[in-house]
Amino acid sequence: MSEKVGRHKGSVETLLHEKKELSRLLQIVNSQLERHMNALEEAGIDTDQFIQNIQQQGQEQPQQQGKTQRGKNRRQSERGQSQNKKSSANSDRSRKRNNSQQEKRDNRGRRDSRKQDESEDEEEESTTDRDFSPL
Repeated sequence: MSEKVGRHKGSVETLLHEKKELSRLLQIVNSQLERHMNALEEAGIDTDQFIQNIQQQGQEQPQQQGKTQRGKNRRQSERGQSQNKKSSANSDRSRKRNNSQQEKRDNRGRRDSRKQDESEDEEEESTTDRDFSPL
């Protein structure tokens, strides 16, 4: 149980650092964007209209890609149905193999940590049992 808690704590800590870094990157992007927008306004460009055009282009591109992608997907799905059965069996075997390998690694890690804990306990016991007094 404590291993799970430790893993989750580590994950939370890592993700918080990632969130902080992402926030920093967004601040940099926003400052660059603001600089370029100010330069465009100084050049006499209507930035509001410019932004609307860019957003419309961004919305149109996925729709166009979706139409061409659907035709490709139909052809691929017809060809791939027979291959899916084969790959499904292979992926199941691969998944089982990966799971057993992960379990072995986890067990080794647990054994190693137990050994390390035991050796640390032995060191503590041996140092406390010693009497260094001169008399």
